[in-house]
Amino acid sequence: MNEHSSTTSLEAVHSLSVAIATAADAGKIYDLILDVVVKTLGVERASIMRYDSSIGALRIVAARGISPEIVKNALVKVGEGISGKVFVSNEPLLIKEIKAEEAGPGKGQYRTKSLISAPVTCFPMKVGKDAFGVINVTDRSDGSPFTESDLKLLTTLANQAAAYLHIEQLMEERQANERLKQQLEIARQIQYRLVPVDSPKIEGLDVAGRLITAERVGGDYYDCFTNDPKKPSFVIADVSGHSVGAALIMAAFRSAMRAQRDWEFNSSELMQKINTILFEDLFQAEQFISATYLQYIKSRQLIEYTSAGHPPPIVWRNADAAFEEHGTGDPLLGIEPKAVFHQRQVVVSKGDVIVLYTDGITEAVDKNGERFGHDRLKECLRDAVVGSAQQIVDVLVETVQAFIDPLPARDDITALVIKVG
Repeated sequence: MNEHSSTTSLEAVHSLSVAIATAADAGKIYDLILDVVVKTLGVERASIMRYDSSIGALRIVAARGISPEIVKNALVKVGEGISGKVFVSNEPLLIKEIKAEEAGPGKGQYRTKSLISAPVTCFPMKVGKDAFGVINVTDRSDGSPFTESDLKLLTTLANQAAAYLHIEQLMEERQANERLKQQLEIARQIQYRLVPVDSPKIEGLDVAGRLITAERVGGDYYDCFTNDPKKPSFVIADVSGHSVGAALIMAAFRSAMRAQRDWEFNSSELMQKINTILFEDLFQAEQFISATYLQYIKSRQLIEYTSAGHPPPIVWRNADAAFEEHGTGDPLLGIEPKAVFHQRQVVVSKGDVIVLYTDGITEAVDKNGERFGHDRLKECLRDAVVGSAQQIVDVLVETVQAFIDPLPARDDITALVIKVG
């Protein structure tokens, strides 16, 4: 490289550095790169193509001297044509005559024949060994050919630009992660505010619940309604999905439950009502809710419940030292607008324990990929039922946490325990 070329190179690098320092985003950086390249080399056409993993091809993200239609439609598959092969090889390419080059564009390289002509130079934009795009330069204004010095200059500019773009990408990812963390924290706070702060005091029953949110935050919820002391009721639910969306859907579910609880609905009627109220919102959000609603009818010493696509209550029979489970086989909320729900009644006695839970317990996975499962759930409960409701729920949750340790929970861990006194 002669002295003039060396000076030009330094000026170009400095010009690009100054310009990029004021750029607001990646799109602006692409334009600045092309401005410097076009000015320094005196070319009429140039483009930057970036790999789009969603389509498995290179697409144009910035261009000069190329029609908007071509910019919009031009795609190059990895390994095909000049750009595709340079992207794969990670090496710059200088072509004086396209026909003489094996790497030249074959039939259908672009959706147009006028994107690149000879002479042309193409060089990768990469960080380390990984390319994420290419820069194409063609058609010098004075008609002179590209030289090896030009290739070196363009490689220098490409590497410099790639470094800045990589930093920009890392910053965007960091900001996105920070936004996600903030959203998850908001969802977590919403979720915790939906559940009871203290265990309810109900004559003849010992009640306790616990919710542990997952790393990604799910949509679990439980509640206790004691406005009618003769017929206290309980609900546990799980919204599909994670983060703020699931938390907001759960807030809507809670509001609907609390609005309807004072009416004289049995469990199946209430589920039908809730499904009707929330169906349109759930359908639009492409979400659904599994839930179990249970009433304790004190005068008859029985529980009446409906499980909408949710694990049915586990009932520990103290007199028989055995478990019972009876589902109602009903669909999830938000699946069918006119779904029919059923109810089941079960007589309970002193010392019996009713356990409501979400599938975050049975589907918890340890480091070996083994699920906690239904059998472990019952084994855990069998050893714990002699304790208070709070002791039972604590043992259950802590046993699941110990099982998955050191992995984080993939889903919320939630249980509500009702012990008949």
